[in-house]
Amino acid sequence: MTFIIRWKVIHGKELWRQIWFKTANIVYKWEEFDDWVYKINVIIDDKKFAWVWTYLKEIWVFEAHIFNFDKDIYDKEIIIYLLKKIRDNKKFDSIDNLKSQIIQDIIWAKKNIVKVMTFGTFDIFHSWHRYFLKKASFYGDILISVVARDKNVLKFKWFKPKNNEIKRVEKLKKSKITDIVELWDSDNPLFWIFIHNPQIICLWYDQEWFYRELKENKISKDMELIRLKSYKPEIYKSSLLKNL
Repeated sequence: MTFIIRWKVIHGKELWRQIWFKTANIVYKWEEFDDWVYKINVIIDDKKFAWVWTYLKEIWVFEAHIFNFDKDIYDKEIIIYLLKKIRDNKKFDSIDNLKSQIIQDIIWAKKNIVKVMTFGTFDIFHSWHRYFLKKASFYGDILISVVARDKNVLKFKWFKPKNNEIKRVEKLKKSKITDIVELWDSDNPLFWIFIHNPQIICLWYDQEWFYRELKENKISKDMELIRLKSYKPEIYKSSLLKNL
């Protein structure tokens, strides 16, 4: 299960500055976390950054090593997505050994990619689509979006999309939020799940039938299903905007 934490960054001892790793610390007491080193995403000002984070349970401190980041974020609220365990926490007999291990942790985190998949019509591309896709992207490294074919939209929604499947794919690609865009396989809804093997599937708030379908046909016991909350559905809903 992906844990999400929202907390403020505190001042630490700044030891890591001396060994060339920019860090951020928060104090967060939660018994469910173990003394592990984690692969995480951190959201700062609505932007995603990849980090490695160590949890020191004895003193309730999360301590992050930040990739390609050099800004002052003391007292700033950040959002943390814990994606994967890298290793158990341990003590080191020298700074050099610790530095070497941190480098190995970063290599592991970059190599072990977390894939997130979404499904949708994406007809009239609007703010809800952007909100949904951006939130979904926070759960991993690569976002894959599967676009419904015209005949499937007609079959399940009882109307033709305003934009055909080719235009909808192109609009989604132009958004530059999704890393990979695929067209739904008409005969096998689970085809792209088998091909890409995502660790997480994010669904719209109203995709109840598909949520039940995926829950019953889970390809992997480690695959996580997440349903995101709606974003102003009374305004940003394709069925309401199609006649504009």
